[in-house]
Amino acid sequence: MKAARRVAVVAHFDAEGLLTDFTRQLLDELLLHAERIVLVSTRLAPEQVAGLDARITVIVRENVGYDFYSFRTGILAIEALYAYDELIIANDSVVTIDKGGLGKAFAKMQDVACDVWGMTESYQVSRHLQSYFMVYRKSAFFTQYFDRFWRDVRVLEDKWEIILSYEVGQTQWLLNHGAKIAVAYEPDAAALRTVATRLKQKRLRDGAGALTATPGSKDVQQANPVHYLWDELYRRFGFIKSEVLRDDPNGVLDVELSRVVTDAATRARVEAEIARMRQTRKNTMPLITGTRKGPSEQELERYGVAAIDPGQLHGRHAIVLHLFHVDLIDSIYAYMRNLIADHDVFVSVKSVEDRRVAVRYFQDQKVRAFVYLHPNIGRDVGPFVSLLNTGLLDRYDAVCKLHSKKSVYHDGGGQWRDELMKSLLGSSLEVLKILRAFDDQPMLGIVGPATAYLSNARFWGGNEERLRVLAAETGIEDARVRLGFFAGTMFWFRPAALQALRERNISLNEFDPEAGQRDATLAHVIERLFVLWVEQAGYFAGTTRAPAVALRHDDYDDQGISVLPS
Repeated sequence: MKAARRVAVVAHFDAEGLLTDFTRQLLDELLLHAERIVLVSTRLAPEQVAGLDARITVIVRENVGYDFYSFRTGILAIEALYAYDELIIANDSVVTIDKGGLGKAFAKMQDVACDVWGMTESYQVSRHLQSYFMVYRKSAFFTQYFDRFWRDVRVLEDKWEIILSYEVGQTQWLLNHGAKIAVAYEPDAAALRTVATRLKQKRLRDGAGALTATPGSKDVQQANPVHYLWDELYRRFGFIKSEVLRDDPNGVLDVELSRVVTDAATRARVEAEIARMRQTRKNTMPLITGTRKGPSEQELERYGVAAIDPGQLHGRHAIVLHLFHVDLIDSIYAYMRNLIADHDVFVSVKSVEDRRVAVRYFQDQKVRAFVYLHPNIGRDVGPFVSLLNTGLLDRYDAVCKLHSKKSVYHDGGGQWRDELMKSLLGSSLEVLKILRAFDDQPMLGIVGPATAYLSNARFWGGNEERLRVLAAETGIEDARVRLGFFAGTMFWFRPAALQALRERNISLNEFDPEAGQRDATLAHVIERLFVLWVEQAGYFAGTTRAPAVALRHDDYDDQGISVLPS
């Protein structure tokens, strides 16, 4: 059988401008299977090019657009692409350790009938071949749709938009045009059991209870194979993804490296590279989540909350999410999907770029979501008040209010966010328990995490004076004012119970300009008033522990939380 003629495009970035030994090993491995390589780098020191094989063409470009713009640059630079049988696209995000790994993949896929294949695939967001190593056959790259896809790739600086538009979008584009895809590594039953075990171990480390830590089949399916099965991929193909070694994002390095990379000298080289990556590469490409400039009047008119069509609302329940940190969308949706009753989703974002990411994400998840643009005013409370003021929430029996809280001023902010969401949306059973309480108890007005309820006076902060003024404006007598609130402003509520807030019709110009404040803004004041407004309207407050039972305010006098100053 005639050997396939191949050309490869490799995207490269290194914080120090180096072609490391491991990247050179990747290039050497590729040259065993490809006639030519186009190496596209966004940071490469000139001296690093010296001595490279003559079959490697180097292009150094501006550091914008991430790997997909490098792929585009390299593909368009290939002369007579039609003369090749296969096109490889790869990047340097793998530490290529052993020789011969790529050969095993090519040998396995040689007789597989497909148009495009990848080393691995992921079901995170939706099914897609992972772009760190893919092979296009001529039946795919010698088409108009291939040419159109790559010519339409643009410089995007939002990593989530790139993932949705290009990494996930590339596979969906192929499938939509009838291309057949395949994958070199498909986890078997034993590997899926390993994923389930490691997912559970991670959740236990993150503080989940023994019952809720066990992942479901969908959780296992959506787990990233290059993270959770890194050692199996190494044994088969001789590489480990860089972020697994550098950051261990999912806490799976419970298998010691020495048990996997057994040669001491090789392991020492890997460990030295890990140390270098952690010093130089971590945080070198921060996730950009939208423009710094606020949305224009035209953008707000077109995409703002007033543009939501009430005729499109259908659910009995709803989720309201303020998505300031769009990079958290996937982890937040992992909780949101536990609401299995019919519901609508409202998502506020701060920029047109973030809106595009969110709309695409929820479309891929087949979720009915109304994504609206909102100025970065009032933290999560400003967009919520704007939505409440429209009356769009009046139709719902119960609404869950969430936001992509990071608490960047405290190391435990991420863990606290997960604790709050787990309490509100931790499982379908827990969510149904809360919804049943709203059905069975007509005077239940709000349900929040028991661990987040604060009533001790030390949590007034600098908010008491301003709170009493707003309380009076909304019909609460001064003698009834006391502190009692769900810190973090995530909770379930009955819209009718917040009628006083809606009638006050707070406008955006009343909120404090954003300056990174930790206390004493109108948003902090409103956070401390939700329960008072509920009780003023004749409803009661419950907790996720016992949603159908009115909470006893005095029971929480000694409670505190680590992310709030006391």
